[in-house]
Amino acid sequence: MQLYLCEKPSQARDISRVLGARQKGDGCLMGDDKIVTWCFGHLLEMASPDAYDEAFKRWSFETLPIVPSRWKLEVKKDARKQFKIIQELLKKASSVVIATDADREGETIAREILELCRWQGRIERLWLSALDDSSIRKALDNILPGAKTEPLYYAGLGRARADWLVGMNLTRAYTLIGKQHGHDGVLSVGRVQTPTLNLVVERDLLIEQFKPTAYYELIAEFGTTTGNFNAKWQPPQSVSDTEGRCTNQQAALKVAQRIDARQGTITKATTELKKEPAPLPFDLSSLQQEASRRWGMGAQEVLDTAQALYETHKALTYPRTGISVSRIGAGVGGTDTIRSTIHVTCRQGGQCQTFQGMERQEDHRSPCHHPDSHGHQHRAHEYQRAAAIRSGLPPLYRPVLSRVRIQTDRYHSHRMRRDLQDKRTNTHGAGLALGSGQGRR
Repeated sequence: MQLYLCEKPSQARDISRVLGARQKGDGCLMGDDKIVTWCFGHLLEMASPDAYDEAFKRWSFETLPIVPSRWKLEVKKDARKQFKIIQELLKKASSVVIATDADREGETIAREILELCRWQGRIERLWLSALDDSSIRKALDNILPGAKTEPLYYAGLGRARADWLVGMNLTRAYTLIGKQHGHDGVLSVGRVQTPTLNLVVERDLLIEQFKPTAYYELIAEFGTTTGNFNAKWQPPQSVSDTEGRCTNQQAALKVAQRIDARQGTITKATTELKKEPAPLPFDLSSLQQEASRRWGMGAQEVLDTAQALYETHKALTYPRTGISVSRIGAGVGGTDTIRSTIHVTCRQGGQCQTFQGMERQEDHRSPCHHPDSHGHQHRAHEYQRAAAIRSGLPPLYRPVLSRVRIQTDRYHSHRMRRDLQDKRTNTHGAGLALGSGQGRR
């Protein structure tokens, strides 16, 4: 019997539907020689210090640092029933297919269970970045050997153990130091939490200590036989600050007086043809920033929404990735998916664009060509999902569609080359503008 181990029930239902495993069991779905079961995220957690030694129940400097010689995992209280189900299924299985999320944590969730249950059999990996039927079928046709993704498990272990060592030891140390100075309460320290808090505090101090300074901009309007244009004075370093802004009002006024109502000659003017690559699709961080800027959404709210679009609507690829690109021809995210992406995107945008040349993309910044990446770009999925996409999805989905459409219809910024020499101009006047001096906070 082949056992598929998923990360969550919704993921298991999607995979079992394609496998034909539709018979409901206790904590699993069964088919012909195939069973699909699931976790609820991490079923296991790292043991607390007192699980290693009763002496660690009391917080004291004498017991620090706490460094386990053999790490222990414990089953979470609310996950004991499902863990026992998986444990019994493993006894009957001939092989295991890890079908958790396609990232470090997904790999860790599955393998830590296999490790605790002392699984010694065959392990394979179903690498899924989208949960639509087409992507699942392609992934099933391209199942990876377990050894290929095993390093992700060790990366996950390293992350978890580093969090434990930093959190357990430094939280105890700082709390004890705090008590010596009259602080009553726990001073929590975390490997990620504390440096992030420090960034916020440092930025807050910069804002608090900010002192506004005045600077001056000189903008002149020039007239030519073909029309008018504005030009901005670029002050020399002797009268500029580190950002190139003029801080000497008299210097700016002198230049304004010298050029006011005077004739000048354009000795050289060039324009260039420039090619600007389209923006990459969103990764989770850039999606959170865009949603915060446009709708004031918090980071967790964006993640929850994106996760729902991935699991429920099958409208996004796996959102918990920092990579904005995808591999073509790697089982998922191939040309067929890109073609349906463009079709959905164009219908959403009220336009109709054709699919041309995407199979031969070679630009190294293209989201459709990155042979070494494990992450996949957020993109619209499958033409048959268009109706669901159009009807009532959260506004968060709009910038995703927009970014995919721009990437599809790769734009270029074109300018005509020409040299203008000895073209006489008249200065209509120069104005001196006082900057706000407040700077950006």
